[in-house]
Amino acid sequence: MARTPTITQSQILKAAREVFLEQGFSATTADVANRAGISSASIFKHFPTKEALFFAAMSEAPRDRIWTAELEAEIGQGDPRSDLLKIALRIASYTGELLPQMMLAWSVRQPGEIVRPPGIEPDFAALTAYLGREMALGRIARGDPTIPALTLLHTVVGFTMSQTLESTTVRLDTSRFLEDFVNLLWRGLDPNG
Repeated sequence: MARTPTITQSQILKAAREVFLEQGFSATTADVANRAGISSASIFKHFPTKEALFFAAMSEAPRDRIWTAELEAEIGQGDPRSDLLKIALRIASYTGELLPQMMLAWSVRQPGEIVRPPGIEPDFAALTAYLGREMALGRIARGDPTIPALTLLHTVVGFTMSQTLESTTVRLDTSRFLEDFVNLLWRGLDPNG
């Protein structure tokens, strides 16, 4: 295999994340190097140990944040119920991408070591602000915007976690579940209801 002459730390982390998610912590730095198209020695120029590489790879959050990118532009536009479904689908996608990384990192942490998921406070604040502004415009029934924001966030994250962690033959279609959930949530948010 031809070796890549230069490689960025980001490229190494991407290869490491893929390898560790496929093989678990038992994967070797040679496995990561092969995936990245570099020598094992190149990895150690960036990371002193396999453990350092592992935790750096597993702690990096997916680049596509949950919902903030387009949320501000949606205020007063289109259908709020459709917006909530888009947000729910993005939360599910983000959680589904992040959860395996976090589970693997938690499984090999040292006693007393804290592995935290990336903070979502800015995203939650943006969702709450979106709901509050839509309420002020009369497009969503008035109330405390924190309640539907928490309801949406916790339901979608909980559903995604249960679908990932459950060893059951009963699998629900994510899109259908989220559509039904948002329709149910909308009953309490419909300003005409």
